[in-house]
Amino acid sequence: MEAERSWMEELKKGTCILVCAGEYQGEKIEPGPEDLLMAVDAGLGYLVQMDLMPDHILGDFDSLRQEHFPVLDRWQREHPEALTRLPHIKDDTDTVAAVKLGLRMGYRRFEIYGGLGGRLDHTISNIQTLAYLKRHGGHGVLVGTGQLIMVLEHERIWFSRGFEGIFSLFALDEQVTGINLKGMDYELENGSIVNTFPLGQSNEIHADREALAQVDKGLALVILTWEAGQAPPPVYTVSTLS
Repeated sequence: MEAERSWMEELKKGTCILVCAGEYQGEKIEPGPEDLLMAVDAGLGYLVQMDLMPDHILGDFDSLRQEHFPVLDRWQREHPEALTRLPHIKDDTDTVAAVKLGLRMGYRRFEIYGGLGGRLDHTISNIQTLAYLKRHGGHGVLVGTGQLIMVLEHERIWFSRGFEGIFSLFALDEQVTGINLKGMDYELENGSIVNTFPLGQSNEIHADREALAQVDKGLALVILTWEAGQAPPPVYTVSTLS
């Protein structure tokens, strides 16, 4: 007889949305009915400002501003089951702990706000968190003003017409192979890049054409940027290679 699966093992259809303590400049956050909205440490303050109610709060709260502790205390009284307090001394960053919790809860798609800007080491840490997610069956996107950052492995990303911006591709592993780029200024067929030379910097996607990037082997970092006043990608899809 098949053992009953726990709630932590059931895959969710929605997205786990993390609001972290880095720079946040008003990027729109619109959780759907199947999404989980999680405040990570001082990210709680951003949600308070937006008048958004989280589904879960997590952190060691070393960066939470003093005026937001009453909100945290009230949450602990009213929703203790939806609060995860972390120790100050630990191996996992608050963001990694939030990602691990989201994975245990069954989410495989993650959007991370407040994960860019500020200290460079925090940004690099969050990029490595995307790599951790990818190697543990998930897909994450760091969302910032005028930029999206993600990691691909044995996947393709397709852009519909209407997006005008910069596409940069970097190797996180020693080598990334099986790269195909179409619909960009610099196209490539079955190419490769290494993590000691920035060959994939500053390619361009134009609004009058579709574009495609495909990576076969190795972890590849994708950075999309666009100018202020320009629209983010209207439609893009990430799919696994067959």
